[in-house]
Amino acid sequence: MKLKYFVSLGILVTVSLLVSLMAPQQDAVLAHAPQRTVDQDRQTLIALENEWLNGEHNAAALERILASDFVHPVATGDFLTKAQHIYYSTKYLPPAKLKQRFDNLSVRLYGDVGIVNGIVITSDEHGKDVDRTIFTDVFAYRDARWQAINAQENRVEKMPPPNQQRP
Repeated sequence: MKLKYFVSLGILVTVSLLVSLMAPQQDAVLAHAPQRTVDQDRQTLIALENEWLNGEHNAAALERILASDFVHPVATGDFLTKAQHIYYSTKYLPPAKLKQRFDNLSVRLYGDVGIVNGIVITSDEHGKDVDRTIFTDVFAYRDARWQAINAQENRVEKMPPPNQQRP
């Protein structure tokens, strides 16, 4: 009976010591994790959007930016995976003379989730705007970095003039 008591007590003391020794290590890991601020996160997401826009047809850039569970709903009614998105983006290239830039870029942060809205304006070699696309990109902060988890865009079309009222 006494032997069982001492064995149980020994196990309890050993487990307690292990837990107490591991706690400072976990605190040390957390202490070395970079502290994020809302402004830093906002700037990081803007930088990622610029990297994405400039590397839209670059498989290595897309591989870095897009999360493994990335989803891209498209106008055909399909939901492209990361692999499908990268394949499509690198195989179907736009004319080389087109340039793109952002307009109305907006970043909203909700902890480890960031939502970026904006418009991509495409212009030709003469600087004439030829297309506008409105988009929403959703990012998640995982594994100590921001990753795109969802992207959706729609072509901006001019609204038809309102119907004239009859006299």
